[in-house]
Amino acid sequence: MTTKTLSILSITATPFLAGTSDAALIAAWDFQTTTNGGTAAAAAPATARVFQANFGSATLYLDGSNGSSSFFVPASGSTNTELNSFGGTALNADASIGMSTATSGTACLAILGGATSGGASAANGKSMVFVFSMANLANLSISYATQRTSTGFTSQVWEYSTDGQSWSSIGANTAIQSSFSTATAGVAVTSFAGITGLDGLQTAYVRMTVNGASASSGNNRLDNIIFSADVVPAPGAMALLGVAGLCANRRRR
Repeated sequence: MTTKTLSILSITATPFLAGTSDAALIAAWDFQTTTNGGTAAAAAPATARVFQANFGSATLYLDGSNGSSSFFVPASGSTNTELNSFGGTALNADASIGMSTATSGTACLAILGGATSGGASAANGKSMVFVFSMANLANLSISYATQRTSTGFTSQVWEYSTDGQSWSSIGANTAIQSSFSTATAGVAVTSFAGITGLDGLQTAYVRMTVNGASASSGNNRLDNIIFSADVVPAPGAMALLGVAGLCANRRRR
């Protein structure tokens, strides 16, 4: 089997405050860990449509709120479900923060095509939305592991918004691998970096829209999603640093 490695899309930009930032975790979803108050993925019909981050603080919506689409999950069984949970991967799992590297059972979130008519699936064009804070943060980065079945979604389009209504492009993954990579086959993690349009916002929105599924069981699996950014000192802290610098200069004189 040949595994394709998705090239990293990097959106470069001038740092918010050059020389004053440190990388910080915003939120991470391994869809398994609940000790920090996160939401674990479960098989249909018990698959959640709202997921609290397993680490950090953020919420993932698939229930029609906050600009997301309403993904269908049946009351019983799994017929035409658009959400499910399958085996996952250790790719992009950050062990330093406690993310799970277990891959069996209900270990990742799966988005399925759902009801299909004329070769098109009902979930095509549907969007999941992440809501989080970028207060005192800049240069958002997103990374995650994903795979698709032969009839699963062929496109994952990422966008950001300052209000949950108007959206701007981040980038797209149109080279979704057919199976999660292994260390020996080469790491294939989708990454977007240097996203500056949400710098400093108290409430920020990111959405991912899927397209291209051609069967009800066709799916994309998503695992180990990580949002991080650079820490930006508050204006008061910067003022104190400036005063300290002036005092130091005077002492040298």
